[in-house]
Amino acid sequence: MSHQGQIGVYFDSDGHRLLGTLFLARGDSPKPTAVLLHGLPGIEKNYDLAHALRDHGWNALIFHYRGCWGSAGDYTFKTIPDDVRAALDALGSGRYSQVDPVRLVLVGHSLGGWAAVLAALTDLRARAVAVYGAVADPRELHFTTADAENEFTPWLHGQAPEGFVAQWQALDATYVPVEQVARLSPRPLLILHGAADEVVPLEQAESLFTQAVDPRELVIHPEANHVFAWHRPWLRSQILGWLDRLALA
Repeated sequence: MSHQGQIGVYFDSDGHRLLGTLFLARGDSPKPTAVLLHGLPGIEKNYDLAHALRDHGWNALIFHYRGCWGSAGDYTFKTIPDDVRAALDALGSGRYSQVDPVRLVLVGHSLGGWAAVLAALTDLRARAVAVYGAVADPRELHFTTADAENEFTPWLHGQAPEGFVAQWQALDATYVPVEQVARLSPRPLLILHGAADEVVPLEQAESLFTQAVDPRELVIHPEANHVFAWHRPWLRSQILGWLDRLALA
């Protein structure tokens, strides 16, 4: 076997170098690949999911949007879907022989779920989308400058608290998944959420499911919090089981 199961990767998005890790399943034949999208600012990076996917015969890419965790540029909300599409460009470039470019899936947590839906709407290379704890309507989530300063901007390059709040409030219907998600069909959508999520209320998942079109699934854990901190095995099993049911050709 010519690889050791993971490699560091970098790729360009609008002139900005984005950094990440590509987890490679055993063997050198092309395999399906999941792009794992972290939230805001990305304290939970989903490495456990990447390891589980690799053990399950899938590749997984974890990368960082511009302006966070070492990736170049300034962090801006409206460019995150562009960065996701740049990740799909990299996976489809032929640079990685173990990646099957026609079997790509987006899996996003929190703001990563928001980005997964929006990116997939205009990029058919994303064959399916799974989200958990996803932001479905940013207009319903309100942040103060104090929230931004304490919880988000210390990890984001080029974002002052006041600018953070202004950018968030500027997300119009084009950047609201509940307004757009129906166009994702006929590609499958999995929505997972914790009933004890105090960051993104359960109603966001329910609204996203209501506005989506089949094939779609909504699964709620009665006790899980926003990052599924105490329920990661359940989260992994839900995502892996859904991927098995996809049976991507």
